[in-house]
Amino acid sequence: MKYFKLISLITLLFLLLNCSTSYQPKGMSGGYSEEKILDNLYRVEFEGNQHSKPEKIQNYLLYRCAELTQEMGYDYFAIISDERHFDESSVRPTRGASFQTRTSMSGGTRTTASPDLQTAISSTNYTGVYVIKFLESVDEKYKNTVFNVDDVISELSDLVKK
Repeated sequence: MKYFKLISLITLLFLLLNCSTSYQPKGMSGGYSEEKILDNLYRVEFEGNQHSKPEKIQNYLLYRCAELTQEMGYDYFAIISDERHFDESSVRPTRGASFQTRTSMSGGTRTTASPDLQTAISSTNYTGVYVIKFLESVDEKYKNTVFNVDDVISELSDLVKK
């Protein structure tokens, strides 16, 4: 019975770690989060895991921006800042590999295998961050970055599996 529970737990962990990020609040395998900057200004982030394609994460990020805008009672949002990036990190050493951890100026950490060892497996995670402003109507100031909430939700809802 002990072995069955152990095997079940290992299988569950394996499935969780090897699945692409789904549309969800931020958890172990990624997801969305938001931070209020001002009443109508938010920082929205969607973090993918190593199995998530950048296009998928970008669609999820845009969808979350539209969903949040709708929740706040607005019809439009403008992207004020676009901070999409890749994060490369070693995920698993093989026997004898040693690692270094470096902290970048932006506060992120990066762990890499020693240069003489070719035994670490690397992955690349994609994170998208938009700073958005909620708008009641189309503002000419943001005409190139304004999105209609209904259009975004309608266009992306089939791609976003809830």
